Amino acid sequence: MDGGQAKASTPRPAAKPPQGLSTSALDKKLSLRKRARADAERNLPRHDSTDLSETELAVIDAVAGERGRVDQSRHEAKAEAERTLRALSPTPQDFAGPALDARLALKQAAGRLAHDWSEAGARAAEARSDLDAFKRMHQLRRSAVYPRSTLLQAGMLFCAAVFEALFSAALFAEDDARGLLGGAITAIGLSGANVTLGYLGGFLGLRYLQHVRLPMKIMGGAAFAVATFFALMLNLFAADWRDRLAEQAGRQIDMGSDSSFHLWSLLPLESPQAIILLMLGAGVWVFAALKGYSGFDDPYPDYGKMDRAAQRAADELSDYRAEARGELEAPINAAKAALAARVEKMRAEFDAMNKAFDGAAIKMELLDAKARALDEAAAGAVHLYRQENMALRTAPAPAYFSAPPPAAGPSLDALAASAAMIDEARSRLAEAHAQSTQALEALLGELDEATRKLDTGAIE
Repeated sequence: MDGGQAKASTPRPAAKPPQGLSTSALDKKLSLRKRARADAERNLPRHDSTDLSETELAVIDAVAGERGRVDQSRHEAKAEAERTLRALSPTPQDFAGPALDARLALKQAAGRLAHDWSEAGARAAEARSDLDAFKRMHQLRRSAVYPRSTLLQAGMLFCAAVFEALFSAALFAEDDARGLLGGAITAIGLSGANVTLGYLGGFLGLRYLQHVRLPMKIMGGAAFAVATFFALMLNLFAADWRDRLAEQAGRQIDMGSDSSFHLWSLLPLESPQAIILLMLGAGVWVFAALKGYSGFDDPYPDYGKMDRAAQRAADELSDYRAEARGELEAPINAAKAALAARVEKMRAEFDAMNKAFDGAAIKMELLDAKARALDEAAAGAVHLYRQENMALRTAPAPAYFSAPPPAAGPSLDALAASAAMIDEARSRLAEAHAQSTQALEALLGELDEATRKLDTGAIE
């Protein structure tokens, strides 16, 4: 066996010749030393002889029978290995069929999705176009700024109103005949009205003051002025009322009948509580106005609405594309699984084939070791005869004594045909893998192309 039959790193197994066929056994069986001495006395074989002597031929013949049986076993093992490998050879697979089926299914899916895909794209494009036109018309070069959720902003506004109501209730309760309950009712009403006026002043006033159209600016200015005026009157009234309660402690104040409540009477504030109440109301009003200005939407009117509409259309398109892409990928994934299964089947067959080859190589190596042992025993016996003969003869030994004796059987050959079958199967497997990869890459390219056509409306 040579390196083509077994791995180079695998050592050759040692073997002994069968019983009675070792060098010592042949010497005893054939009386090699005795016959060598007898031949040497007669200077046989002659110095010019080219043929083996009778004794040398007897050695070869004694080994040839067993060597022939080993050679027959080797021949049968080679034939069996070739039959087994031929039966296990990977079966050619169809890689075009799954790709064709996937291609047809992809085309059908693209046709079904074309209309809805086009509409989603048109809606997104229209919303984007409307937003761009709005920005050009209103000279907006910045992105829209608004909270993703208004819940936090509403909570902050509510907390400001509650804070003002609690603080005001404590101040009113000190001199209100109704106590804490009366102060709380008054404070809640005043705080609610103050926060509402602040919010409206910011939302309808400050936002529209920056509008590019003059009528909208005027409307915004008017709204802000009105809200500011009423808020000022409300907070001055609340502060002055706190002073009046302190002055008239124990008497119920009737706003409808007390003629002392006039606009000019609201300006002088005498108690620290009234001043604090006025400052608190003004601060809460400013906070509510800022929240109305930019806390719930973009400061520029309708900009946030337009931006959200465009973003919502874009998100809808993105969601639809993701869902549609999944439908388009379904036949591709099915083809991928089918192609992988075919390649895996061939790989499993090749593995079984390779395992069978390894088993055959081990069996052949054992037979080769046995054949080599027989050849070495024969060679050793012939060498023993020649050495004994040359030591005693007076005439020169024949020239062929210096050459190695012939083998008792034919030269050993490797599992060349089986190895070639393995190489062919390996090439077939590599080609199958390449075909599968090419088919899948082509399908992925068609998927991308179908997606591109759906985006551009090329598929109807």
